[in-house]
Amino acid sequence: MSNKKRVNILHWVVILVGSLLLISGCSPQMPSSAVESAVTVNVGIAESRDIHGSISYSGRLKASREVQVLPQTSARILSINVSEGQDVGTGQTLMTLDNSSLQASLKKAEAQVASAKANQVNNQIKLEAAGKSYERTKSLYDAGATTQVELENAKDAYDSLNTGSVEAAVAEAEAALLEIQEQIEYTSITAPVSGTIGRIDASIGDYVNTSNTVAVISDPQELKIEIMVGESDISIMKLNTKVDVYVKSVNPDPLSGTISSIASVLAANSSMYPVTITLDNVNGVVKSGMYAEVSIAASGVQSALCIPLSSIIPDNGVNVVYSVTEEKGETRAARVEVETGINDGDYVQILSGLKAGDKVVTLGNTLISDGSLLTIQSKEGEQS
Repeated sequence: MSNKKRVNILHWVVILVGSLLLISGCSPQMPSSAVESAVTVNVGIAESRDIHGSISYSGRLKASREVQVLPQTSARILSINVSEGQDVGTGQTLMTLDNSSLQASLKKAEAQVASAKANQVNNQIKLEAAGKSYERTKSLYDAGATTQVELENAKDAYDSLNTGSVEAAVAEAEAALLEIQEQIEYTSITAPVSGTIGRIDASIGDYVNTSNTVAVISDPQELKIEIMVGESDISIMKLNTKVDVYVKSVNPDPLSGTISSIASVLAANSSMYPVTITLDNVNGVVKSGMYAEVSIAASGVQSALCIPLSSIIPDNGVNVVYSVTEEKGETRAARVEVETGINDGDYVQILSGLKAGDKVVTLGNTLISDGSLLTIQSKEGEQS
């Protein structure tokens, strides 16, 4: 290639590069970051109101009078004569166990008793005869008509039949028979108390022993719940105080309970005090085993600065709210640590961190952070 052609090619390359640079310099610049989007939230206002605090505990309900039914012997279940939810009376047969082997033992024991009693009758006959023989020999000895040896032999014969061993054998056989009879009675599992069959824990064919619970009988008209109360709250508990018990699986409204017992010592291996709440259940709607929440009234404060409880976010041991601020025509969130007092389940008392009239985020506060751009939404869903 000649030098003239090289110069022409270089010339056009320079022109092309310059044109591209000129075009890029004249085109609009792309934004360096995306436009900030606002988070839609609901807000509440810090205002003065009367508030009555409460403390809540939870647990499982159970019948106040509840008895576990355990067999008194080991055997296989032949029949179950009741069903869950059925009312039963004391002594009513709940289940029957296989007693076929015991029936064989019963016949043997009865035979042994009969044999022992027959031996007793035979021994009594011999004893009476030996007694008469001894009396005759003694009379002859007194008259000098027999020897002392014969008298001693007659006495030994009578004494050998009068040791009581035969009577002891009868008593032993009768005791063995009674034991077998009791074992047979145990194969009929009966209700130890009156109540309702709350649960059946066995099936036909199961082999059970004296450590197996086969059923639970309860009185469902009175239920109880045991709560564990800490040192800071135990002084609030007062015997016979009425409390609200929420069984939300049955009714959203509270049921009336009563504090029936308060432990004066800590529970074993615990730093908590057991407190028992009883609950009347005359209509039988609430079932043993249901989950319940107990709400106990604490102190009250008049004209307290309060905000909706939903505003509070626990954060590393402190309570945080997001207040609403206006900056250069924009609505933004400001993280504020607050000190709280009592709450009534809907509102919470603010001891420090806010003042009356401050707006706080009540819905959407878990989606924002300090400085987040906000759009406030009214309860009706209208934006403002």
